[in-house]
Amino acid sequence: MILLSPAIWIGRLIVTSIQNIGEIVMILLYTIRTLPHAFKHSGLIVRQMIEIGVSSIPLLFVTSIFTGMVATVQAEFQFRDLVADKFVGTAACKMVLLELGPLLTALVLAGRVGSALAAEIGSMREKEELDAYTVLGLDHYRYLAMPRLVAFATMIPCLTVISNALALIGGWIVCVLALNITTYTYYTGMQYLFNTMDLFTGVIKSFVFGTGIFVLGYYHGMNAGSGAKGVGIASMNVVVASCLMILVADFVLDALMFY
Repeated sequence: MILLSPAIWIGRLIVTSIQNIGEIVMILLYTIRTLPHAFKHSGLIVRQMIEIGVSSIPLLFVTSIFTGMVATVQAEFQFRDLVADKFVGTAACKMVLLELGPLLTALVLAGRVGSALAAEIGSMREKEELDAYTVLGLDHYRYLAMPRLVAFATMIPCLTVISNALALIGGWIVCVLALNITTYTYYTGMQYLFNTMDLFTGVIKSFVFGTGIFVLGYYHGMNAGSGAKGVGIASMNVVVASCLMILVADFVLDALMFY
């Protein structure tokens, strides 16, 4: 029996993982099924867009500015005495648009709005509000999940575009104030090797990240334990799961789009 313990543990882990993935996929499918009702609940969607998108701009402003500054300083350090100064803008633009912008934006929002979603749904489940929806004949996927899915899938790409712009502004600030690189040199470097697909790549990534954060947040909220401890653990789990999902999805999307 002792020799079989590892095999039993691995088997249970595999079965549990498959079950969890199936539940996550079903939550996404049930929510997508309610999308035709989106126009009937525009008020709920706009409210979620404000909470997820507009309320996140101050935090995003700080993180994006310093992300651009760090990317530019690192690019200048690596290229010093090797290539012309304009390539600092080129490297900063590529790093921000393709990786740093969508990746860091998603990671920051996973901690802010992903955990908040899990805590909200977990609290509603604890207070039996979700059961009340069922008793009243209301589909909680339609009134709770669908507005949040639309908000996550639309606002996170929008925030990524804003983050990209702020990061490039941060890089420009460092160039002018600290690196003795002129605005013209930085601007022409940004244009060099720029491809419109670079911008769309970041938007596509952020759309996938936003959808994944929503699904994981809703799933962990639906499966939160009882009491304040259960809701806290669910919030922690969704942040960890979202960060792992973002990193794995980023690799998969890069492999699909660039190879």
